[in-house]
Amino acid sequence: MSKEDDLVYLCALNMVFYNSPKTGHAITDSFENPADFFSLPHNALKELFGKKTGYIEKLSCAELLDDAYKEVKWAEEKGVRLLSPGNDDYPQRLASCGDAPLMLYVAGDADFNDSGSVSVVGTRLASSYGRETCRKIISHLKESGCDPSIVSGLAYGIDVCAHRAALDSGLRTIGVLPCGIDRIYPSRHRNIAAEMTVRGAVVTEFPRGTGVTRYGFIKRNRIIAGMSEAVIVVETRIKGGSMNTVEYALSYGRDVFAVPGRISDVNSYGCNYLISKNMAAIYCSRETVPAALGWKKEYISEASLQNDIFSFDESKKEKILLTLTSASSSDMDSIMLATGLGFEEASALMLELEMEGRIRENGDNEYYLADD
Repeated sequence: MSKEDDLVYLCALNMVFYNSPKTGHAITDSFENPADFFSLPHNALKELFGKKTGYIEKLSCAELLDDAYKEVKWAEEKGVRLLSPGNDDYPQRLASCGDAPLMLYVAGDADFNDSGSVSVVGTRLASSYGRETCRKIISHLKESGCDPSIVSGLAYGIDVCAHRAALDSGLRTIGVLPCGIDRIYPSRHRNIAAEMTVRGAVVTEFPRGTGVTRYGFIKRNRIIAGMSEAVIVVETRIKGGSMNTVEYALSYGRDVFAVPGRISDVNSYGCNYLISKNMAAIYCSRETVPAALGWKKEYISEASLQNDIFSFDESKKEKILLTLTSASSSDMDSIMLATGLGFEEASALMLELEMEGRIRENGDNEYYLADD
């Protein structure tokens, strides 16, 4: 049997079992030659699947292998790689997961195994603080000297911010879709998806033509977690999709980091919860991830540690405190004007002061001194 024939059979298995990859893996583990499985008579399929008649109907469909052959040919014409766990190019971190996809559709030439990879995820309703922090984290990962690939879900908010920051930093970035490779979602991100195929990849396990469903996002999240050494959550609500990604990451034994936020900010509820429950470590500096993952540390110096998420610069904090009173509040623009600080630095310092209990936020993005 040729490699193309083998690929057709594997593609056919994925078309039937992409929603139940563990069942598909059980078949490939039991049948060294996929053709033998597709040669089973109808009564043998009934013995295998019992009351799961849906599988039996799909596997008995006369058009299944023909459709799989067309799928393989379409992928060849479009330059889409079809990778199965037995392929050397398949992401080996993902392959180690028990529910790894039977087939990955890959648009782009990214090598998934030649360097580290980190997932950066968060809410679609990202705040300006979240976006700035996301870009800073990507900058930190670039400065690590290890040039990891940045994995995310191509969604609005933190996801696309992470992809864009990676491209701007010269890092490869990988977007995981909740639908078929021929249906970029959201469609407004087609242009950045095209850039990613040149400097990274767009991947999915879903066959061509598969639309977007709620379940598709959940399955997408497990791939994001499985492809990476670590997951960094920038902003998320307590029931955000990022929390689902974290659940998968923890089940796979991945490191999880979260960026803390104000206790009054709903976009940070999820991050603060993960930290409080010891489900995630606090992301606070450029050495957080390299130190945890054992990456090389030659790049770290005293000078480089002065520009972290949290600056610990007491003199600048005092400038902020001097602009505030306990009787009246000031907004961020007023604080920046009075202190001469930029938005990114002021936001980080304000967060530190709030976490220290020295200032309060009134719910309208205005700040005042905390009562002694």
